[in-house]
Amino acid sequence: MKGYRSDFDLLIIVNNRKLCKFAEYWYKASDRLIRDPLIETPVSFIVHSRREVNTYLKEGQYFFSDIRKEGIVLYELDDEPLAEPVPLTPADRLRVAREHCEQRLAEAEASLEGSYFYLSKSKRPGDVWSNWAAFSLHQSLEQAYSCVLLTLTNYGPPSHNIKFLRSLAEDQDRRLSDAFPRDQQRERAWFNTLNEAYVKARYSKYFEISEEALTWLGERTAALLGVIKKVCEEHLEKLRRHAQWDA
Repeated sequence: MKGYRSDFDLLIIVNNRKLCKFAEYWYKASDRLIRDPLIETPVSFIVHSRREVNTYLKEGQYFFSDIRKEGIVLYELDDEPLAEPVPLTPADRLRVAREHCEQRLAEAEASLEGSYFYLSKSKRPGDVWSNWAAFSLHQSLEQAYSCVLLTLTNYGPPSHNIKFLRSLAEDQDRRLSDAFPRDQQRERAWFNTLNEAYVKARYSKYFEISEEALTWLGERTAALLGVIKKVCEEHLEKLRRHAQWDA
């Protein structure tokens, strides 16, 4: 697949916060959506309780406000309405977005630098230095995509799945898709391996990723951060202008 391809992103709202536990209730559904050959377009989902969603709406989180206004209901067990969105002031939107951008970008850049250091110490794939390079690179991408989501929407799902975060972030700005092209199977496989590094690079003795893969992934992550800076700066500038007009 070349370039950008839109995915289906679902919000599942449950009536009890305990039902949000992914490992207990949702991992089989997630696995089926990935593996089912009849599903051609990638599908991702997030799960929140009704109370959480209503709280986010009352706090002015515009990610949920947009879903409340524009989302399409696929199925509902009852017709109890969600809370009405309470918009943030332009000044508050600017402040919150700037804080998210500064913090997440700094964390993404620090993790990327850490991955370079660990890779420079590695003697072979699968050693502790190589694995920590992979973990740090995963963390850089997690923070990078979270930076886009939080800066542009004031919401980032509590997920370590960088494929999922990438899908959500690319939905916000298609320029982000250029950083990780999907036209080469080998490069897609490298990204999938890195997606597993959050757990396996630290805890599995069988995890292994090549120096070539880590080098390419590091280069693409650096390119992604450059695009993210531009996207976020453009968004912050729009918020600044709105805040000035509102003052």
